[in-house]
Order: sequence, then C-alpha cells, then structure tokens
Amino acid sequence: MKLIVNEILTEIDFEEYLKVVESFKIINPFYKILGSSIGEIIDDQLYYFTFTNAEGKILILMPFFLRRIPYKHEEKIYYDVISPYGYSGPLFNEDLSRGYLIMFWQEVDTWYKNNNVVSEFIRFSLNHNHHFYSGILIPTLTNVNGEIVDEEKQWNAFKQKVRNNYRKSLNHLLDIKIKSKDITDSDIVTYYDVYINTMQRIGAEDEYLYSIEYFRNIIKLSKNNFALAFVYKDNVVISVELILIAGETLYSFLGGTLSEAFSLRPNDFLKIEVMKWARNNGYKYYLLGGGRKENDTLYQYKKSFFPNDMDIIYYTGRKILNKKVYNELDEILNIDVVIEENNAAITLGKSNYFPAYRKNAFKKQY
Repeated sequence: MKLIVNEILTEIDFEEYLKVVESFKIINPFYKILGSSIGEIIDDQLYYFTFTNAEGKILILMPFFLRRIPYKHEEKIYYDVISPYGYSGPLFNEDLSRGYLIMFWQEVDTWYKNNNVVSEFIRFSLNHNHHFYSGILIPTLTNVNGEIVDEEKQWNAFKQKVRNNYRKSLNHLLDIKIKSKDITDSDIVTYYDVYINTMQRIGAEDEYLYSIEYFRNIIKLSKNNFALAFVYKDNVVISVELILIAGETLYSFLGGTLSEAFSLRPNDFLKIEVMKWARNNGYKYYLLGGGRKENDTLYQYKKSFFPNDMDIIYYTGRKILNKKVYNELDEILNIDVVIEENNAAITLGKSNYFPAYRKNAFKKQY
C-alpha cells in the first residue's frame, strides 16, 4: 500500500485530478466543484491524497487544502489542513474493504506529522465515509434524505401543509422545466438572477454570494451530474434549484425564490415536481439537506416532505497532530482582543472555533 501526495499547480494537474475522481464507480460532483475557477483552486494550494494497492490501483482519494500558518514557531513553519467546502473526505468505492480506511488514515497521520501539520478539519460526505476516522467526529447537522417511492405512497407521506400548498400552486397554473443537458448560458444567467436576488434579500453571508462564474464552472465540471429546475408563472421564472447528482441520489444544492411569488407556493411545487422527474428517471433518493442550525424552521420545512424517512447526520472531523504547538499558537495568536467602540470596551474572548488559533483570522501577518 502506498500514500501519494499530489499538488495541483496547473490546469493539467487539475485535469489529472478530475480523471481520478471519474475513475470511481459513483462520480460524486462535490469532488469536482472545488472552486469558482482553476486560478482560485491553484491559489488556495489544493492537494489530494491517493492511496494505492501493490498493483498501483487507486483505492482512495481525498482532496485537501494545505494552509501555511503565518507565524514562525521556533523558526519552524507549520501548516494545517482543511477539506474543500461542501461534502468531502475520502472518496472510495462502496465495495472497498474497510481495513484499507484504517491503513489510509494511519499513513495520512504519519505524513502530517512528518510535514509539520498541526491540525486537520474535515467536512465529511453523507455516505458514511467518516467511518474509521482517526480524529474526533462531531455530529454537526441533521440532513433530510427522502426515498423516491410510487406517487400515491409519496403523496400520502407528505405533511398536510405540503399537500395543501401543492394544490394552491396548481391553482395558480405554475409550470416547471428541469434541464440536465443542453444548458445554455442564458439558462445559467436566469438561474443566477433568482439565486443572487434571494441571497441578497435574506442577507446571506458572503460565502453564499457566489459569482456567476462559480455556477458556470459547476455546470462545466458536473457534466451530466446535475439538473437545473425552473418554476414559471406566466413564462416568468420565479423559483430555481440547482441539483447535483451522485449515483442514485439527487442533492438539492443551491436555489432561490422571488419574494413576490411566495403566495403561489412555488417551493412546494418545485420539490414535488423534482420527485416526479426523479421517479421517471430512475433516481431513488432526494437529499434536501439540513437547516441553518439544528432543528430550525428550515429543517422542519424540509422534513415535511419526508416525515417518515430516516435522516442522515453530517459529520465534521477535528484532529490535533501536535498538541504542544497547537496550544502555544492558540496562546500567541488568539489572546483576548479589546476594541474601543462608542467609548465602550468590548472584549473578544476565545471560543470553540477550530482550529482555535485561527479564530482572530490573523489580523497580523508574521
């Protein structure tokens, strides 16, 4: 068995990485949409592990960002590792012997220690790839995952409010188009206008204010592993959803709705019509995701479509490879900060942020 560390420095390197992703039985699009452009990916210092058997066959792949800690500790340069945003962690075929995962993490941890990596933070996928992780697992968010069954059974399982809202949407003569091929740039622009309007309206954090190039990149990299859903009222798009596809599962990724269309119930209409599309195209699951925080109103809304289905827990992983340096960096870089604001002193203390030493975002560069 051999662990290989690969750095992505050029577009050719990224193409090689994509070939490895596509070599697995289920092509997971989340492992392909790692940035808005190849330039961003290279600038962020993206690497990936491959774990191979004696014949050189790649059994496991895992992308990660290797971040330099901008503080020299005893004249040594240290790093930390974080997974790309979204679902990540090790990628492998379902029939892989789980003993290989144990060996993989052992080799990864050895590489970390030999290369001055202080800590690791991983966002895992929802396919149980957190099993045998060598760090601490944190159950982070409950995700709604529904099975696509026959139409009558599906309808009867919905909460009453969902059925009522869908009937209202039909009364308003809404229409839907779901496109997974032959997407035009005009389609992407239409989708983006509704999406960004929604994010601005709700005051979304900057990390969700993606540029249109980000979505162009997703469509390009996802190839046929995506779908765009457009809900229309009188030929005007009022609600949208970008769906990523991995195997038999549809992932509700990013979407939005015009506020003036809420009374038409386009969101319920979209979800149920996507289920019909999934049923007709042989997909088995529709993963709606979770709320902004555990058990909030957004989660409850999503759960109303699949009240009887078992949820999936989204796990994150935390690992400290060098406790001594981690604690010393925390003390040096994360001391309490006092800010004078309107003649009042505000103290910013420590928190549960991980890694702790990055809490203050390195206001000083060393």
